[in-house]
Amino acid sequence: MTVPPPPPQPPTVGMPGSDPEPVAEWWRKDGPRIPAPVHPEPPVHTPVPVSAGGPATPASMEETAAAFWAPVGRILAEQVPAMAAQIGQQVTQLMTETEAQRSAREQVAYEARIAAERAERDALFAAAGESDAQRAERHRVEDVLTTGHRRDDLVGMVDLLASRINEAPEERAARLETERELDKQRRRAREDAELAAAGETPEQRTKRHRQQRLADKREAATKARRQRRRAARTASPSDRVLRFRRWCVLTAISAVGGYATGLVQITTPGGPMVGALLALFGWGLDTHLRDRGRLRVSEVRGARPLVLLVLVRIPVASGLAVACGLAPLLAATGHQLHIY
Repeated sequence: MTVPPPPPQPPTVGMPGSDPEPVAEWWRKDGPRIPAPVHPEPPVHTPVPVSAGGPATPASMEETAAAFWAPVGRILAEQVPAMAAQIGQQVTQLMTETEAQRSAREQVAYEARIAAERAERDALFAAAGESDAQRAERHRVEDVLTTGHRRDDLVGMVDLLASRINEAPEERAARLETERELDKQRRRAREDAELAAAGETPEQRTKRHRQQRLADKREAATKARRQRRRAARTASPSDRVLRFRRWCVLTAISAVGGYATGLVQITTPGGPMVGALLALFGWGLDTHLRDRGRLRVSEVRGARPLVLLVLVRIPVASGLAVACGLAPLLAATGHQLHIY
């Protein structure tokens, strides 16, 4: 508590009947007494008697060490299995994934990091008062300055046109195939990250990758087979004539088989319309079995595939024979063969 200083004169100065001169002197010398500060009394310590057993025995070094390392052991017991599983998953992934898969995974991780950094910058600039138009322009400049990004202005369009004009057909096909492969690997890397976040185990991921590799092998084999067929279709006219002749011979053999089994005789009373319907039904079945028409009749090779082809095409050939009115010709041919 702060006490204000005493006034230079007593409060009775100027009052009637007071003597100012002697009073002023003793007031300055023997003015009012300032009370001394009051200090709180110190607390009284009450001694506590020691029990009859004597002072407490200090803990041993082993107990102290055990009490110190108990939290550390609990933390290690919780973290070590997770760390070991994560390290094992990374080692398994590095041992099993291909170079393309590794590149795609690293690319996805890089894109995720760049997106996180951009989001952080957007938050900082938004707090500073950046507008939507300014943000869009800043993003465009960042994309142009990014290494490996194609410019979206006039210069980038001219460069793209120049590269496309000077590109050979083989180079274009190789580039498109490379882009499709990279896109597929990136999709799979994103799928791995999403499934890992959803709780997929390393065994499930390994099984899924094995199924994907088998599907890729089947797709590559189908693509190679279709390329060979496409190359065969661009052959010379003489090869086309040979293929037509082969088709005619195989169809005739199937028609004879249909006459031998009685399918032609059963369909003939119905007329050309019934024969056309039978040919249409047989053509749909035949096309479906020949990889939806990608495998031509003249491209079938081997004894067993040819026999199966002739048997499958019996409805087609029988329907064509009835629709075209060739049933009597087949009957005459069969009669001549029976005579001989």
